Amino acid sequence: MSEVEDVRRGGGRKPNAAKLPFSRTVFGVEVKDPAALFTAVSRVTTLRTVEGGEDVRFSVPSRDAAKVVAICDRLCYNYKIIKEEGVLLSLIRAARRPGILLGTAAAVALAALQPCFVTEVEFSGDSLPGVRAEVESSGVHAYAFLPGFDGEELEERLLALEGVAFASVTKRGTRVYVDVRAERGNEHFTDVPTGDVTASTAAAVTRVIVWSGTAEVAYGDAVLPGDVLIGAYVLSGEEKVPCPADGEVYGLRQRKLTRLFPDTEIVREYGATHTEVRLSFDGRAPDTPESPYADYVLEVSRQRNDFLLGYELYVFTFREVTYREQACALSEEEMIALAKSALVSELPPGAVPKGMTAKAERQEGGVLVTVNAQTEERIDR
Repeated sequence: MSEVEDVRRGGGRKPNAAKLPFSRTVFGVEVKDPAALFTAVSRVTTLRTVEGGEDVRFSVPSRDAAKVVAICDRLCYNYKIIKEEGVLLSLIRAARRPGILLGTAAAVALAALQPCFVTEVEFSGDSLPGVRAEVESSGVHAYAFLPGFDGEELEERLLALEGVAFASVTKRGTRVYVDVRAERGNEHFTDVPTGDVTASTAAAVTRVIVWSGTAEVAYGDAVLPGDVLIGAYVLSGEEKVPCPADGEVYGLRQRKLTRLFPDTEIVREYGATHTEVRLSFDGRAPDTPESPYADYVLEVSRQRNDFLLGYELYVFTFREVTYREQACALSEEEMIALAKSALVSELPPGAVPKGMTAKAERQEGGVLVTVNAQTEERIDR
């Protein structure tokens, strides 16, 4: 009897999938263009394509498998039945194999009972005498079977032990976690230092960020150096409870810079250079040679040579300096730009300019530039 005939007739060796609901038969057909095959099969049943193999594979309800066989015979296609699958079909096959049934039942039972077992007990917190023995005596230990685990009862037993101030017993999966804490004496506590956050400069408050304590100022408040910005307390009802004060307070500050740009300025220029070399064999620096120039700058370099007889090579370079007076070539716009840049460079880190004005006034001997700026910056430092 062929495999196809066994499917259609339902031989005694295996269940007849054609008579079982929700069963599907997977075919493999040797064909290059499956269009004609799929068209013919779809007229008599529903098909699903199946991945895998070099042939064309698809599945149909097992009750229609004989119809597909007839179509393949009529179209002269080589075909084979790959497998038959389905929920009821799998159950019937498993029922014919007692080992599989017993294994499945055992696996289900083990999965159901697994949460009742304890594989490990983990202790944390303080190590106190009697804790581990109390846990063991309650039946909580590795490889214990505890279908009625009661963590609260064990917590009460642990709290009854001398010196235990806190106990927690929890079970997550197959692990039990025991956490105990010892009683603390007054000597373990220290006073928390407190102190207000005060203003370091005069400003108008723009932002208050409180990490700890209570804000004593709000947006728009004007403060002077030493004023309290964040109080070292929190309110509990009407009572002030001391605590550290911490946070950031920002405000608007007025800054001013004045700079005089003279009509003439002295310019330093560099001219000729003169170099002299000195050797030192005893590690002491040689005397500086006399400069050939009245005004000069001196550069000294030193190199060590340890080949054969060690020595140090000193190179003295004299650069001539001359000075001359020249008229200031800056325009008022350039002077103002330089003054503004100087003010910005003097701002503390994090300060942000919010507005800036400048004016230039002609005075005797030069131009005086005055820059006024409003900045937002931290005022609690």
